[in-house]
Amino acid sequence: MSKSICQFISAKNEESNIKAVRFVYETECLSLNQPFVHPIYVIHIVTQGSATLRINDNKYFLKRGDVFFAFPAYPHYIDANEDFEYIYISFMGGGATSLLSKCKITPNSPYYDNLSFLCTMFENAIRRINSSNANMLTESVLYYALSYFDNNASNSEIENQVNTDGLFKAIVNYVDRHYRENDMSLSRLANVFSYTEKYLSSLFKKNMQIGFVRYLNNLRIQYANELIEKRELNISEIADACGYSDYSYFSKVYKKSTGKTPTESIEWIAKRK
Repeated sequence: MSKSICQFISAKNEESNIKAVRFVYETECLSLNQPFVHPIYVIHIVTQGSATLRINDNKYFLKRGDVFFAFPAYPHYIDANEDFEYIYISFMGGGATSLLSKCKITPNSPYYDNLSFLCTMFENAIRRINSSNANMLTESVLYYALSYFDNNASNSEIENQVNTDGLFKAIVNYVDRHYRENDMSLSRLANVFSYTEKYLSSLFKKNMQIGFVRYLNNLRIQYANELIEKRELNISEIADACGYSDYSYFSKVYKKSTGKTPTESIEWIAKRK
């Protein structure tokens, strides 16, 4: 007779603050512009074919069941065969940085092989997704996948980092909630959290590996892309909705991030649809 299994579930903590943004089955990798540069975190799982991943001067051979992560503002290349396909989930939030750090998932160790048992779950989920279940389904798949990575930080590591980690989570959570407001800045964060701008800037760069302004712009450009996809607003309205009161600055930042002007992206999406 088999034994019952019981596991008590602890109360949610700040690491549960992760927001899934996109859930995509990518079948046309060869047609995409490279390098890939994402404004937020991305987990990919290979479902078919083979390719070579190039990131941080390292190369990884990809096949079905392999998982790789992308990090904000870290470019990577995929040299793919014609049959190469993968599923990805992009995500953000104060809990994401902390969780990936504990799992020791970094730009220098973004690749994990032989996780083919996850493929079926990702494939079944993306077939079932619709507007009513998208949030719950995507975040469930994301958390389930992340649960397979070692997140056993030592007690001493946790104790040494608890104060700064708690502050940084609070900062990222605050920025993630308010990035669309045009007065979001280091000065505002300094007033809210009662620390100097210099300290907050260094804390942000240490934990995120990119500066505050770049992270803020990445969030805004990600949102701008979502608005452009919907094709409901003109460019000036999109800039304002993303927190940019200066249209010319928005256009400059957008092109630097995506390689296209906002107008070119709108035209490209119109042709694609």
